[in-house]
Amino acid sequence: MTSFSQDRRKLIGGAAFLPLMLGGCSLSGWSEGVSNHAGRRVVTQTVKPLKINPSDGMAAVNAVRRKHLLPEFAMDPSLQRAAQAHADLMGRTGQYGHEFGPKTKFPVRLASAGFDGSAGENIGVGYGSIDEAVQGWLDSPGHRKNMLKRRYDSAGFAYAFNTSGKNPRYTHYWVLIMGKPGRGSPARMLPV
Repeated sequence: MTSFSQDRRKLIGGAAFLPLMLGGCSLSGWSEGVSNHAGRRVVTQTVKPLKINPSDGMAAVNAVRRKHLLPEFAMDPSLQRAAQAHADLMGRTGQYGHEFGPKTKFPVRLASAGFDGSAGENIGVGYGSIDEAVQGWLDSPGHRKNMLKRRYDSAGFAYAFNTSGKNPRYTHYWVLIMGKPGRGSPARMLPV
């Protein structure tokens, strides 16, 4: 049996890993009444929304970049809008993934938020804190590669809670979009 933390790490998604393997994940102990493979019923604490400030998320990501001698990300308003919109969509619908239809395709979401440039996206589900989400991305080679790309200099960090009533295993949704603005992108904010 894998630990709770290992189970959650199996659920993270990265732009480099679009074919997710969610079907084989065991989430025993995730919520009240979920049966594990042995047929036992387990009871856990009720999960509540977190109070998250995107600036705190950016600070955690930038601490990782500093440790790797990389420049910090500047918080980009358009990437922040795109990240928050996608986190909110997942929270509102109970779905988890980079894309679930034409309007949710990554380039469409970026253009809708006013971003013109190259970008990558890390998503995660279930992590109970900013630090857990960032560590989960660091523990995944594809996500780690996205976070540590030297050419990316801007980012948006977002969180949403599952309010859909669907997929109760999917609690906390996390989105980090990193990029390099093109000529047509709006001016960036100062680093966090």
